[in-house]
Amino acid sequence: MRKRGMSGLAVVFFGAAIVIKLFSADGGVSGDIKNAIRTVAQDERFVGYAVAGETQLFENDSKEELITFFARETAIRPSEEEPVREALTVWEYTPGGEKKEKIYPIENITISPKSPEGYVKYNNIWVKNDSTKGIDLKWLLSAKLPFKLIGKGPHVLIVHTHASESYFPQGKDTYALTDVERTGDKNYNVIRVGDELEKTLLDCGISVLHDRNIYDSPSYNGSYTRTLDAIGQAIKKNPSIKVVIDVHRDAMTTDEGVKYRTVANINGEQMAQMMLVMSTGESGLPHPDWAENLKLAVKLQNAMANKYPNLMRPINLRKERFNMHATKGSMLVEVGTSANALSEALASVRLLGCELAEILKTAK
Repeated sequence: MRKRGMSGLAVVFFGAAIVIKLFSADGGVSGDIKNAIRTVAQDERFVGYAVAGETQLFENDSKEELITFFARETAIRPSEEEPVREALTVWEYTPGGEKKEKIYPIENITISPKSPEGYVKYNNIWVKNDSTKGIDLKWLLSAKLPFKLIGKGPHVLIVHTHASESYFPQGKDTYALTDVERTGDKNYNVIRVGDELEKTLLDCGISVLHDRNIYDSPSYNGSYTRTLDAIGQAIKKNPSIKVVIDVHRDAMTTDEGVKYRTVANINGEQMAQMMLVMSTGESGLPHPDWAENLKLAVKLQNAMANKYPNLMRPINLRKERFNMHATKGSMLVEVGTSANALSEALASVRLLGCELAEILKTAK
């Protein structure tokens, strides 16, 4: 998630546009609407979140989705998930070719809940349920996958709604930023992580189609719509596709500017923690088969948690849809944060790919 300051004039225009879109479907602006516009336009923090937030906020007229997003962005902090904090480190780099050196503090954390309060839990499976839906993890774990992998494939489609999301530039993985914590260079953004996932799945005998296009640049707004169009075209051309994986990376920054690097130590190697983000569609976009998606996600979370403790953050079940209605095997995975090294993300996603492949083989 990005947070960015705006000029007074930009705030007024964006504030007016957002309020009109949410409250005036026919284009008319009442006195109440005008007052609301004035109020919102004066709140720079509110408008900053809206402009920098997830593109789905602009792809439908759901007030609930906007409210949910603001509540999540302002209320949820890593500390709420009881991270294990390590020593504070500092890293330096010069973003965007600027001459002035900038220093950013990074704190390594391992998000590993200690108490079931606020979570749905079964064995080593933890779910942070931000939806209103009830879930039975024991049943989901034992249920058969809702699809069959038939023929030669491709059976898995890898996409990147926010493909320009990138990692902390260091060592051989230093690159030129094209935006805040983003780059169009496919060797250093999440497309590179998708390449690694593709290779791993192929090596394990799962056929894959990797869409390496960038849908969040030059315009961040509309990226989910553009990605959904691409998913639809890919499935139309390849009806054998049953699993769609949208690969992202997270971002965590405190008000004091500390960036969190989510890490886990696996066999002596530091890797980026990952998180499966699942959806219910309660925010306004239809998603009747949301529970079908969870069957695969819960099985994958269980396998990873048992084999690689602390590598997976709890599953986050959200009200948004995130294009997961496209197939009954859709999921979104956050691989590390903007403070993680690319090498840490690549190491993690290899393990994820291996476990996912073993589960998918049961659907053949």
